[in-house]
Amino acid sequence: MLKVKIPAFASEVRNRIKEITALVSGNSPPDLVLNRHCGQCEFKHRCSTQAREKDELSLLSGISEKDCQRLHSKGIFTVTQLSYTFRPRRRRRESRVKQEKYHHSLRALAVRENKIHAVCIPDLKLKGTPIFLDVEGLPDRDFYYLIGIRIQAAEGSVQHSFWADDAKEEKLIWSDFLGVLSEISNPHLIHYGSYETIFLKRMCQRHGGPPEGSQAATAIDRATNLLSFIYAHIYFPTYSNELKEIAGYLGSNG
Repeated sequence: MLKVKIPAFASEVRNRIKEITALVSGNSPPDLVLNRHCGQCEFKHRCSTQAREKDELSLLSGISEKDCQRLHSKGIFTVTQLSYTFRPRRRRRESRVKQEKYHHSLRALAVRENKIHAVCIPDLKLKGTPIFLDVEGLPDRDFYYLIGIRIQAAEGSVQHSFWADDAKEEKLIWSDFLGVLSEISNPHLIHYGSYETIFLKRMCQRHGGPPEGSQAATAIDRATNLLSFIYAHIYFPTYSNELKEIAGYLGSNG
C-alpha cells in the first residue's frame, strides 16, 4: 500500500493540464525534446533521428530543461552552437581537490571535433587481478538473472557467466560468483555505472557476503566504478557516457 497526499500535487497537476490543453489546441506540433524516458518509448528511434537532423540540445545526455531554456534565451539552439561557447579555465590550487564541474559545452565540442577531450584526469590505481563485472536483472521482478565476469591474467582472459532462471536461483549464482572470487589472488572488481554498485550491496544484504576480512570481501568493498573516473573528466565525442555508445566510438562490435 502507498499513501499519497493528493493536495500536495494538485497545483502541479493543474499546470500540467494547462500545458496539455495548449499543446492539443495548437496548430503546430510541440518542440522535440529528448528525455530520460525515451529509452522506453517505441518512437525513440524516430525522435532520435529527427533530433540529430536538427542538432537538438537535448541530444546531450543529462542536460536539463532549465539548461535548454537558459541557452535558448542566449540564442543557442543546437549542439554545434553550444560547442563554440566552451572556454577552458585555469583551476586554482585550492579548487583542484574539489569535484570537477561537468561541462555540456565541452561535450558538444568533443562531438563537433570528433575528438576526445580530458580535464584533470584522476589517478586511477588498479591493483591486483582485474575482474570486470557486468550484471543484468529485471527491476520489475526485483531479481538478477545474470552475473558475468571476465578475469584478466598474464596467460589471457577467462570468462564466467552465471545464469538464474528465476528468483529462487539468484542465491545460487551469487554463491557461485563468490566461490570464483574467493579463488582469485588479490581480486579487484571493476565495473561501469552504479547498477553493479547497487547489486553488490543488495546481494550482500539479501544473501550474505563473503567472510569479513577475506580478499573477496575487500574486493566487493573496494570495487572500482570506471564511470566515476570518466564523468566530468573525459569527454568522448558521444552524446552520452553510455557504455555501448562509447564502445561503438572506440570500434567495439560487442
